[in-house]
Amino acid sequence: MSNSNQIVRELPLSHTIYLDSEIDAAKAKKLVVYHYPLNKSYRWKEWQEHLDTELSNRYYPYLMRSYKGQFGLFVAVDSETTKPPVILNKDGMDIRPEKVQYSAEMNPIWIRLIMRKVSAFGTHCKGSHTLGRPLLKIDTWSTKKSTGVNAISLDCRTQQHRDRNTTEVVLFHENVPLRVLDSAKANAEHRSSMWVYDKNNVLVRWIPKKGEKPSGPVYSEIRKNKNKRKQRAFIDLSNADAFKGSWPCLLKPIQDELIDKAQEYGFNLKPKILNLRPLPLKTKYKQGPKTRNTIPSVALLEKVLVLDLRFSKNIPAEQMLLPLNKALSEKRINTQLHLLPDCAPQNIDSLEFSKSDSILVLLDQYPGVIEDHYPFTTKLRTKVACQHINVNPYDLDGDSIEAKLINEISDEESDETYLVPEDEYYNYALSMFETDSKMEALKRNLEIVIKELSIKHLLHDDQVKLSSMLPEERGVLTEELVVITDGYLFTALNDRPVLIPFNPTISEHEKNCDLVLGKFNTSVKQLFALLSKEWPYSYQPQVVMQGFGSDAEKYARFARRQTIVIHKAESVSIYYQDPKYDTPHMLPNHLAETLQELQSQNISMPLKQWQLPERDVLEEHINELKEEGELSEKSANTLLMQLDDIRTCWHEALGTLWQENRSSIEYKELKQHAFKALLGVMNNKLPEGEMPKKIVSSSLSGSWAKVASRVFGIPLQDIRAWLRDIPGIQRLWHDPEQGYYIVGSLAPPKLQLTRQPSIRQWHALQGEMNTELLASLIDVDWVRSNQLAGNPCVALLVRRWRDCQNGKEEALGLVT
Repeated sequence: MSNSNQIVRELPLSHTIYLDSEIDAAKAKKLVVYHYPLNKSYRWKEWQEHLDTELSNRYYPYLMRSYKGQFGLFVAVDSETTKPPVILNKDGMDIRPEKVQYSAEMNPIWIRLIMRKVSAFGTHCKGSHTLGRPLLKIDTWSTKKSTGVNAISLDCRTQQHRDRNTTEVVLFHENVPLRVLDSAKANAEHRSSMWVYDKNNVLVRWIPKKGEKPSGPVYSEIRKNKNKRKQRAFIDLSNADAFKGSWPCLLKPIQDELIDKAQEYGFNLKPKILNLRPLPLKTKYKQGPKTRNTIPSVALLEKVLVLDLRFSKNIPAEQMLLPLNKALSEKRINTQLHLLPDCAPQNIDSLEFSKSDSILVLLDQYPGVIEDHYPFTTKLRTKVACQHINVNPYDLDGDSIEAKLINEISDEESDETYLVPEDEYYNYALSMFETDSKMEALKRNLEIVIKELSIKHLLHDDQVKLSSMLPEERGVLTEELVVITDGYLFTALNDRPVLIPFNPTISEHEKNCDLVLGKFNTSVKQLFALLSKEWPYSYQPQVVMQGFGSDAEKYARFARRQTIVIHKAESVSIYYQDPKYDTPHMLPNHLAETLQELQSQNISMPLKQWQLPERDVLEEHINELKEEGELSEKSANTLLMQLDDIRTCWHEALGTLWQENRSSIEYKELKQHAFKALLGVMNNKLPEGEMPKKIVSSSLSGSWAKVASRVFGIPLQDIRAWLRDIPGIQRLWHDPEQGYYIVGSLAPPKLQLTRQPSIRQWHALQGEMNTELLASLIDVDWVRSNQLAGNPCVALLVRRWRDCQNGKEEALGLVT
């Protein structure tokens, strides 16, 4: 798999790197730091809460860490002349600090304190969230019932590479949603951190015991489980404001500020940059009238039994199959749905099935609502392949909680939140599935559900072969491969999957794993010894195992986090996936330029300024673009053929808007009006019998945007061209020097990308890195279309086996 002739593309990440040997010690000594010894008779949580009250409103960067064997608190002050803050312990006694002298061993402490000194945060918020982490205000929100602030608390940690000179600084954050607190609850006994706006309109930490409350509302943190439904988009190009709120635009200024502040104290931080090459693709995006199933490499089930467990029976089960069958037909999926006799939810455990059966369970409820029927299938999932689908139309293309169809009711005594549906939520009609958005969502969900059900069927039915259910992986999921991931060891035996719990603290599990690993000349103990020897960081794996619980519990947790690939060819090779604690964020180049383009496209101009020139002027622009290589000859000819119709539709759109008393408009809206009319004109000219088109081709639309940019003097091209130019957004990419693999989307990029592409780093523990083998394990459509994208495809088999076992750790296909 040679990439020697390919162009290398750069991708900056949110992580930064410094070389310990290049730190300017004289500058580092300018950071004035004190250490306060803390009594270990108090628990960590007690100290955290006490120090939060003592320091969080006083704007000192602080960090709880040991020093010279003494557990304590580091506090940075502005200069040598600044007195360290007075801190009292819980008994009211003054804690005497010791000034810390800089030395190389203090580098990790120094960089974290520098991070907490970054001045950019002061323009948004002052004070810390918990443990000294600064808060950054992102935006505000408002509903009929409440208003609030979206914020993130920021921090970093370090991991020194095994060369003991290269140190990676990992920037990470935690979402901190704040909501206006009822005035009666804003008191010293309130448990969450509280914030108020000061006279400069900056959000500041307020602690009742430490001062009088400024005027205005008090904000308090919302419990995390109430905020899981909402996630900030990775990149949102729908408009300039949305783009400003995307993760790269939020984190790039923070990284820049950290680099500047670190330079002031002698740390030469540089962004971590991947040098990526595209890898050949096995998986390609499938679309079009003949190949609408976008997961073609799974042999989908021919027959599925349907169990109706809906809460509402206002639509009979037989009729409920109509939109489902329509969705399957439009996706060209040949699975036949067979309805089971009606059964009360509490009686489904009495139903009997064979291991060859596969059950699709119809639900119509948001997870966790009052009287949720989902838990009734707990036992069923262990006996037979079983998958659920929510067919409530209100949940298909919207958020029923936001739409007030489900109410969040808080219980003050238990501090629990209950989801209580309105009657309307269950009063849905069959006609609602006729809307395009709901049918598209149903098709997408049903395709995924049938795929998941097919994979569970492979696991449950011992007569189904790997090569028949997953034909494209028949060459890689063999007896010559072992994958350890998510607490299971996978291999193949007689063309069937074998899954063994990988828990070295249980002797039976270790023995079973050793039976397989012995064929690869290794064992569980030898694997962990090799991992310790080749560990890519200066600290040993034992450091990672620190935390709560017994030694056995820590070891088991550590083992479950490991992903290891073992492959036998002429020799045995072993590869290890870096267990990143905080996945780096992609910070692609040209963020500022892209924002400027979006702002230009969002400019609303008077209608008269959107008038097109004569045809000969437009032809001149088209010819210039063709000569410059911006337009291909084919695109230019297509534009020239459609030019008169475009001018006519554009002129008519402006006329219609003028009659509607519109004085100004943005380019996007005007183009939408004009091209809607153009589509009608183009369809009217089609030969008889030819199917009308639903949209104007993206090629013609993009070509016109280039011409319009020249005509109106502002950048109007499809902003997604920038997305397509970012390595990793699509395709499969590889940095051979650093061992990184990025798995992009299968589908063309949309204006809003919800999730960042998967970024994983691999290390060779034994033998040479086999890029072709790893690519064949991660370039798999039934994983790439899933939240586990970027992991070896076996990870999905493990996850589904766990679903089937309801949390138990049972073996599959074990031959002793």
